Amino acid sequence: MTLALHLSKLQIRSFRNIQQLDLELGTHVNVLSGDNGQGKTSVLEAAYLVATSKSFRTERLRELIREGDDAAKVTASIAEAGMSRTQRAVLHPTRRSFFLDETRATRLGEYAVRTPVVVFHPGDLELISGGSVGRRKLLDRLALYLEPSSGDTRSRYQRAQRERQLILERRGPNSVECDVFESLMAEEGAKLHSAHSSAFAALQKALQSVYPAMAAQDVGLDCVFKPGGVDDAEVFRTELRARRTADLKRKGATFGPHRDDVELFLIGRSARRHASQGQQRVLSLSLKLAELTCVREARGVHPLLLLDDVSSELDPARTGAVYEVVRDWPSQVIVTTTRPELFETLLTSSSERRDFRLSKGALTAL
Repeated sequence: MTLALHLSKLQIRSFRNIQQLDLELGTHVNVLSGDNGQGKTSVLEAAYLVATSKSFRTERLRELIREGDDAAKVTASIAEAGMSRTQRAVLHPTRRSFFLDETRATRLGEYAVRTPVVVFHPGDLELISGGSVGRRKLLDRLALYLEPSSGDTRSRYQRAQRERQLILERRGPNSVECDVFESLMAEEGAKLHSAHSSAFAALQKALQSVYPAMAAQDVGLDCVFKPGGVDDAEVFRTELRARRTADLKRKGATFGPHRDDVELFLIGRSARRHASQGQQRVLSLSLKLAELTCVREARGVHPLLLLDDVSSELDPARTGAVYEVVRDWPSQVIVTTTRPELFETLLTSSSERRDFRLSKGALTAL
């Protein structure tokens, strides 16, 4: 049985251009409208932060603190399966804290999967056209739900990777100290690569059912895993030793799961190189809907769905397909738009839908 969850209240303080904002959200569709630059995306970012401990716009969480303020705080009241809980994020310029029911979270990986959420925003178009980083982060997010320990595995791998590189730069490729960190990299890297492989398998399966519903025509889609490492620790260690000189010159490890990637092909041609802008938009949205499917199956609940100005990135036919997803999605959806009239046909009951208008980071009357 798949359960639903929703944010009943969202309190935002000193976040981006928002000084103070309190939202009582509906259980199904919530439409945030307003002109560009008024804080709509910041509301989605705040919801994403309090649910996952991360931003979908920046790696530097200090950027989220409102200019002139000392700290930012986001608090969410969450209902799931008849139970309620709170999650809170507190950001200072040099530190961050996350709380579950007033208890500070010590393992962010466990915190990040308590309230599953999937966001689609304009930057996600780079999932197709951009470099490997975004696609690898997608694998990392899915791996966290499939194998919750993969977050800690990734952290240990990254620390060992940094230490090995410092030794290479300071003491050269013949230093025996490299052996210690290469062993750590091999052990953790093999596990992380295996987690990426499992995440890819789930993504590939979900994409096969999602993409045909989004594509305007029957275009053959292939999804291929491009491994950067292996799941055999001994082979991993041997590769690292053989690449020391090359890694010193390139200022980074040339082998490992930090180089795993996913490549999409349309009729045998690389989508990153040859897909039109329209095809890239459909593919990027299909990847996000596939992510939604994977998280739902792994977590056993319908994730929250955040859609940031999706109508500006899709043609009318694809926008209509997204509206069908919004209408039929059994859990909560929060949508931002500059054109609220596009959503007028989506639900009319006040119990199923709520509308908000933002101006300069504050609510205004509709």
